[in-house]
Order: sequence, then structure tokens, then C-alpha cells
Amino acid sequence: MRKSLEDIAHMIQKRPYPGQMPEELRTYHYYILDSGHAIMCILEAHLEEANGNMDDYEVPVPVKYVLEKGYRFVDGYVVVEADYSMEVGLIVDDKYTEF
Repeated sequence: MRKSLEDIAHMIQKRPYPGQMPEELRTYHYYILDSGHAIMCILEAHLEEANGNMDDYEVPVPVKYVLEKGYRFVDGYVVVEADYSMEVGLIVDDKYTEF
């Protein structure tokens, strides 16, 4: 389990992703009860701020979003471009969420 998920371990289930996913993303994939199938990612906007504390900035991003929008790896973390609000959290269209 990723360090970023330790506080919500009770919300994590092992479920295989129903679609195609690159092998390189499989270790970042989790099924979170309130988020569905997700890849643990660092948002591009937080990358500089996260330097040295990457685990504190990892957020679950829907797998479908990551696959469609693209990603890159930085120091062993998946990095994606997505909107984020301190009040709401990650902001992506519901069409990307898969339960």
C-alpha cells in the first residue's frame, strides 16, 4: 500500500481494473470505495511544492482520466495535469469515474 493511502486503508479494496491499463501503472492502481478505480498521482500544479514530500501530495485520479489526458513519471511518482481546489479537492468530470 502506498504511504499516501495509509490513513484510509479501510477504504481500499482489491479489484482488478475492468479495462486496459499499461503495466507501468498497475502498482499505482487502487480501488477506493468513494472514488472508484484510481491511479495515485501528483498533480503538475503541486509538483514543485511536493518536492521532498511527494507522498503528502498524492491524490487518487480516475484511471480513465489518467489514460485519456496522459501522464509522466517523476522520481517514481505518476504526474498528471488536473484541476484542484482546496475546498473541493480534485476537479475532473464525473464521466471519468469508474466504480
